[in-house]
Amino acid sequence: MPKLSLSTIGIIVVLVAVAGGVYLYSIGGLPQIGQEQQKEEVFEEVTSIAGKVVSVDAAGNSFVLLQPKEERSFTVKLGEDTAFIRLVFPFDIANPPLDQEISFTPEREVVTIEDLEMDDQVFVRASSPIKTKQDIVNPLEVQVLP
Repeated sequence: MPKLSLSTIGIIVVLVAVAGGVYLYSIGGLPQIGQEQQKEEVFEEVTSIAGKVVSVDAAGNSFVLLQPKEERSFTVKLGEDTAFIRLVFPFDIANPPLDQEISFTPEREVVTIEDLEMDDQVFVRASSPIKTKQDIVNPLEVQVLP
């Protein structure tokens, strides 16, 4: 095996240092010791949510919706323009008909806040982004799911 001269070893060390510098520059540098790296949190704006009704205030025209997986609750305050409907299948979901020509499209039945019950599953669509710890006021639509 041939011996490497000091100048060859020096060139190799410089090339490795340059390659390492290029790599560190491309990933944004070294993390600071003793400091936590702050990751920028990106929140997707959502305008619809689904969950379970945990309380109903018919007099206040509102209800509280719980998203069990995220353990977040929202107070939904209905407005005059809110479409409030119940989706109804034209057959028993537990025992669907075998006839293939029957539609699986649910019918839309207009309901009121008095028809809403605890543990109902609902879907709420708002006109503005829904944010944690803020009420959903005058949503576009509330669907009571079958």
